[in-house]
This record gives sequence, C-alpha cells and structure tokens, in this order.
Amino acid sequence: MTEQTEHGWPSGDPRRFFDAPIDPEHLRGNSPNVYRRTLWLSVGVCVGGVLVGLGVWAIADGMDRVDPSWWSMVLGVVAVLAGIGVFLRGLFAGNATKPYRGGQLVPGMVVEQADAAVQLLVLADTSRDLASPPEFAYRLVTFNAREGTRFVPGQPVPCVAHGYIAPPWSKRWWSFEASPVAWATADTDVLDAAGKAIPRAEWDQLLAGAERVAGIRRRLSRLGRIGYEDLHESLRRPPTRLGVPVEWQPDGRARFVGSVAHSTST
Repeated sequence: MTEQTEHGWPSGDPRRFFDAPIDPEHLRGNSPNVYRRTLWLSVGVCVGGVLVGLGVWAIADGMDRVDPSWWSMVLGVVAVLAGIGVFLRGLFAGNATKPYRGGQLVPGMVVEQADAAVQLLVLADTSRDLASPPEFAYRLVTFNAREGTRFVPGQPVPCVAHGYIAPPWSKRWWSFEASPVAWATADTDVLDAAGKAIPRAEWDQLLAGAERVAGIRRRLSRLGRIGYEDLHESLRRPPTRLGVPVEWQPDGRARFVGSVAHSTST
C-alpha cells in the first residue's frame, strides 16, 4: 500500500499499514469522529468568515483616517490571515474514514475510563528520517465513547496512527492522533490480525509507559518522548525501515540493503 505523508513513517514492514475493508455502518455507530469534518467545516466558515470580515474592516478603517493608522491595518492583515487559516483548516479536515486509508498500526492501551470519557496511551515512531534510528513517543489520546461501546482500563487496543504534525524543518513529528481499529470494523479476524501485526516489543514498551501517564497528562502536547536507554533493545535498531531491510552503520545511520519484497515479519 502506498505510504501517505500525513501518516508518518512506519517502523516495521508494510503489513503494518491498515488496509482492511471499513464497515461504514459500524464506523458511524462507534467512532466519535463521525461528525468531525462537519464540525470543523462549520467552525472554519463561521469563525474564519468573522475574522476576515473584521480584518477587512480594520484595514479599511485604518486607511480612511486623516492620519492612517498603521496599527489598525497591521491588525487587520493579521486577522485576515488568521481567518483564512481557520477556514482552510475546516475545509481540509478529515472525516472518520480518513485514518483508516493506509494508516500505520500502533499499540494502544486504555488507561482511564470515567463515564463516557476514555483515555488511551498510544506508542508510535515519530522519526521522519528513514536513515535515522526510530524516535518512539507516548501519546495520550482522549475521546468520548459512543453509547454501546465498552473500554476497560488495561485493555489493549490496536490503533491506527494519523494526523502527524510538524514544521517542514523538523526531523521528527511533534504530535499525532490515533483511532482504534475497532471503530472501523467488528470483524474479529481483522482485529486479531491488527494486534498481531504489531511487534511484541512495542506492546511491552507501551506497558512500561503506564507509569508515565500522570506526567504526560500534565503536558499540553499530551506527548512523552522515550529516551534511548529506556527504549526496548529490539526497537533501537530495527531490521527494517519502511519495510526495507537495513544495516546499521557505526555512525548510527541506516543503510538500505534490500527491498520491500525482501522484508521479513517482525
């Protein structure tokens, strides 16, 4: 399956990409993100339109004065740009099915469930440089469970990572989102396959992160990076990058020595 930039780079073989059929009816009944695109689009149109309108008014007001008000014009320009940004954010917001179109499978675990509010601790590779070692990080994802769905603290939850965010110059992702595979399908075979596609070392690393939940919860980003010494040994220098076998050089960089066809299961 073709890798999509927004999903980030996988840390294992190509089978780590979610490519199972999506059950639309099941997704509508389980995912809290069903109306996400509609909500963001409404916010983009309303808030963006108001900011653009205020910005145009501020620019016009500053220019119409006997002594032009540069502050008013500058603030107007800022408001217009902000309004356009909010509008574009709403226009390009993804719907509930987007994460499952080729997203990377990652391990997740329920760490808190209070009424409808659920918190998942998720582990994913945040490195953007394929020739560098993986940079794993924990991410705390919060959502309101739909009626009829059940999440139990300690429950392992295979997820699909998506929505990676970082400026162009950064060598690692600053944040990401995750959606449980169980939202997309009720097929037990698919759910079992998703869990087995994730290396045991990553599940173990996720369990080790349970003691860091309190600290991650206090962070605005809800993200906690994992130091080299705290990372499971098999995750420090994986045998593949993007599904291609690699050899790790003395300088810490990876050298590609095969192709996707030669990749082995992790």
